Order: sequence, then C-alpha cells, then structure tokens
Amino acid sequence: MLQEKLAELVHRHGVPGAQLAVVDGDEITEVAAGVLSLRTGWPATPDALFLPGSIGKLYTATLVMMLVDEGLLDLDLPVRSYLPGFEVRDPRARDVVTARDLLSHTSGFDGDHFTDTGRGDDALARYVDGCADLPQIAAPGTIWSYSNSGYSILGRIVEVLLGTTFEEALRDRITTPLRLAHTVSFAEEAIVHPTAVGHVPDPEDPARLVVSPTWALWRAFGPMGSAVVCSAGDVLRFVRLHLDGGVAPDGARLLDAGLAASMLEQQVALVDDSVLGQAWGLGWILDHWGDVAVIGHDGNSIGQNAFMRVAPQERFGFCLQTNTESALNLYRELAGWLFGERLGVGPRPDPAALDDEAVADPARYTGTYEREGLTFQVRADDDGRLLATVTPTHAVAESQGWPPMVDLPLRPVARDDSFLLKLPVADADLLAVFFDPEDAGGRPSHLHYGARAHRRIG
Repeated sequence: MLQEKLAELVHRHGVPGAQLAVVDGDEITEVAAGVLSLRTGWPATPDALFLPGSIGKLYTATLVMMLVDEGLLDLDLPVRSYLPGFEVRDPRARDVVTARDLLSHTSGFDGDHFTDTGRGDDALARYVDGCADLPQIAAPGTIWSYSNSGYSILGRIVEVLLGTTFEEALRDRITTPLRLAHTVSFAEEAIVHPTAVGHVPDPEDPARLVVSPTWALWRAFGPMGSAVVCSAGDVLRFVRLHLDGGVAPDGARLLDAGLAASMLEQQVALVDDSVLGQAWGLGWILDHWGDVAVIGHDGNSIGQNAFMRVAPQERFGFCLQTNTESALNLYRELAGWLFGERLGVGPRPDPAALDDEAVADPARYTGTYEREGLTFQVRADDDGRLLATVTPTHAVAESQGWPPMVDLPLRPVARDDSFLLKLPVADADLLAVFFDPEDAGGRPSHLHYGARAHRRIG
C-alpha cells in the first residue's frame, strides 16, 4: 500500500523520484517510486542514497551532545571558550553566543554564509574564519532565525575538541555504531551505491525539470547537513537512537538518556508556526499535530528536498526524500495521509488567504529587508496590494540559475502582519511574517520568510 501511494503522489506532483521510510514501533518499512535521474531513467530503490540536506543537522546536534555527555563541552559557555579566534561582526555577539544558541538558531547573526573553502581537512576551519564579517540581524537570544553557519561553527567545535575531522567523528560515533550501511559523506563513497541526482527548473523552460548542474554542496557545509548522504531508512535508524533514549540497537549507550531527552525541550518559539513547527529544541523541530507531539527536521540540497516527522510517544513517523528542489505539497499530502490513517491527525494548514488583497496601511510594511545573500524589496501598488521583489546573491542560488523574482504578490491572511508568498523556485506558498521583536505592536523591523529573519534596512 505504501508503494502504491508514493507512486501516485510522485506522479501527481511531478516529482522525478522519491523514497519513503516509515517507522511503526520497532519496524521500518522502506519503499521508492519514480527515477533517480531523468537523464538516465534509472529506477529509484529503497536502498538508494539521496541528499537529506539539513536533516543532517540532527547528526551534528547529536555529536555536540555527545561532547556534553563526556564533559568536553558546556552548552552555555561562549563559543570563544572553545574557538578563541571565533569572530562575527558584532563584538557582543562574538563574546556571548553559546553552543546552545547555535543549536537552537538564536545566535542572531546571519546564517547563510555560503562559500567554498576547498576539499581539504581545513575546510571547516577556513569557513569559520570567513564568518568574521557576518552581520547581526538581532541581539543574541532574542529571535529564532535559521542559521546554516551556526552549525558549521558547531562542527568546527567538534573537530577541535576531538582532534579529528567532522566526517571522521560522524562515522566513528554515529554511522558505524548504528550500522548505517547506506550512509556516506563524500561523492566518491556514494558512487558505489545507487544515488539520486537533483533536479531544478530548466532556465529556458521553467515548467520543465532538468538534472541540477552540480550534485553536492561544499565540504565546509558538512555540519549543516551535506556530510550525510543516505537512504530514508537510514535516517529513521538514526532517529531511533533518540526514540530509544540514546541506546543503539546492540544495547550500547551512545548518549545519556537525560541529554537525549533535553534535546526535545523547547528553547525558543517560532515566529512562523505554520510550515516547520511551533518551536525549536536542541536541533529538533517541535510541533503538535492535533494533540500528538511531533518532532522532525526538513532538508534542502541542490535539487533535492527531504522531510522527516516522528511522533516519539507513539513511535510512529516517516522520512520522505525527493530529488526535486521543492516537494512541500507532496510532503503535506503524504503526512496527512500517513498520520491521518494511523493517528487521526495531520500537519496544521497555513492561515486562510483573505479575499481582499489590499492592506489598510501599506507603509507599515513597504521597504527593504535583507540578510546574507537575499534581499526583499516590498512595495505597494496603486490599489494598496503588497508586492515583493526577491534578489538572491548567495552562490547556491547563482549556481542553480534561479529565475527573476519581481513583484510577487504578498497575499494577506487571517493573521496579523502575515502574508502568503510563493517564489517561482517553490511548489507552494510560504508564510511571510512582519514583526518587531522588541515591540509586538510596533512598526515591523524584520520580515520572517523561509525560516529566516530579514532585517529592515530602509
């Protein structure tokens, strides 16, 4: 039944290929549908490797908590206690940001510093050096804003404290003890497995998908998630370590039970609680679907999109991996079906769009909002409707040939200061929330979209 449902969804949503693993109690069921590559037509299989992207941040968070378990790391000491040369643009953030802030995405500094620092064992060290000019979006600890850079900084802490490379730590402490036979870190390791390639819109015909021009992200992005290349089933075998309180299938304890449980404690509430979840723990998305507690993480890589959600008390959940840039609609339908059939719940929908798209006070929102690599210019038309022009400047967008994104409609919803916005590179609307972290009713100082806060600069 899983196989048939996945094949139906892949066809309906125009996804080249997908892989689904479902955990129910102690059993993991794995299926696949579609193809690994539109160029070769090779069928997707349950043992194939995909790029789960930022789901790999949970592996980084687990390594960090292992260091806490061993007394090597205190989550509440400044990062500079472990990386004395650590720098960002704001001196106060440099001096006070902790590993806990990085795990929970509350450092306040820009988090999409995308740069290639080579394939050498010094890639992470060089990357962290390159964070010295990252600007501050908000004061540390005041808002949640997703930070890729924070996780590479955590990965560098792992390297320094263990005296090894991040990938070796990942293999020695997670992949090997959990016997994850379908998990690797490098392209030369993946090539001996059936492996999915990403797909992106054809720049000359955006309605058509083509194989992405590159496969994996750079080595410095490893702790952000790119060091995990795996099957959906292996993602759930990793997750089972947390469901079992830090104990591996052979009975070996890899992480203290209390520390594993602490990763599921709320650290910060999310500004936008519709797409990802309600809150963030130490690495984990925290949510409720109906009265069921749900944890998980999503991931994007070059032309690939993955989702994982698990109800820990019920020991039920899934990992979906796809080889297309955006598969949010497929994920939502699949999640609703799986959790609906088994637990009678499903993901919370976005707030409903209002019929009237005009806003009473356009000047409240118009202006320029910016973060590292992305700028939003919000203006109002003659009828008072808001339009956003989105300009990406980071290297990942440039490498994928993102199309122009000019005067995209911001559609107001039945929620204060919130709008639906769909980018041409996405298959679904996402919520854009204007807010001021210092004054809930004040003129918005930030725009939250795509899990990131953008600071108003004009």
